[in-house]
Amino acid sequence: MKYVVFDIETTGLDTNNDSIVEIGAVKVIDGIVIDTFSKLINPGKPIPYAASSVNGITDEMVFDADLPGKVLYEFNQFIGDADFLLGHNAKRFDYPFVKSEFRRYFVKHNELEIKDTMWIARAKVKGIRSYSLKSLCSYFNVNNDDAHRALSDAMATYQIFEELQKR
Repeated sequence: MKYVVFDIETTGLDTNNDSIVEIGAVKVIDGIVIDTFSKLINPGKPIPYAASSVNGITDEMVFDADLPGKVLYEFNQFIGDADFLLGHNAKRFDYPFVKSEFRRYFVKHNELEIKDTMWIARAKVKGIRSYSLKSLCSYFNVNNDDAHRALSDAMATYQIFEELQKR
């Protein structure tokens, strides 16, 4: 089984008007991480304070970063022939955002199956109050020192998925 776990950080929550400022991903084959992808993106506009206060990404950090089209193309190349994409809340947030940005920047991509650890956990883990990434990290004793940064969240999501596979 080959899959890519991914996470994004954005300038806001609106797929039509906001932009991705960071993509992090891990490529997994048969349960083992074989490669990682981590890129900041210059969105071409100021990052709102509200977004920076969550993810810690500032205008200064993205000033010299690559533009969206280049990074999205590289991310699509990283995905390659994965069987599926995996993320936390990916079906409702991350993947719709990525698809919107692919369209906006004319990046050709394959439509992939999306698996979502939030929904998998809801089906397999009973009796917890929240299915947030933070809550699941705590439940499964997964370390996510750099929460709300894309690669760290993707790695935590991978570890949670592997724990969920055991159930």
